[in-house]
Amino acid sequence: MYQKDWHPADIVAALRKKELTLKELSIQNGLAARACDTAMHRPYAKPETVIAKALGVHPKEIWPSRYHANGTRRRFLHSKIVAKQAVKETRGAKSA
Repeated sequence: MYQKDWHPADIVAALRKKELTLKELSIQNGLAARACDTAMHRPYAKPETVIAKALGVHPKEIWPSRYHANGTRRRFLHSKIVAKQAVKETRGAKSA
């Protein structure tokens, strides 16, 4: 059965019930102030773990689309540079 990712508002509400904010979590864990906010919309392993730990669940429960069934992370192209390189390589392979 397919599970949907939690809505960002649901994550924020769960954190507020624990009297926490995304910014506080980021700073307390040595991350950039907006790191946890970024993880709400993009795959970002460390802040996902921080948020999940604060809520007492595994990150896979919050973002099932970002994890395999066995709990390991799916791989994503995080960097625009890496993504552009992948596109160039794909285009080069098609023309060859």
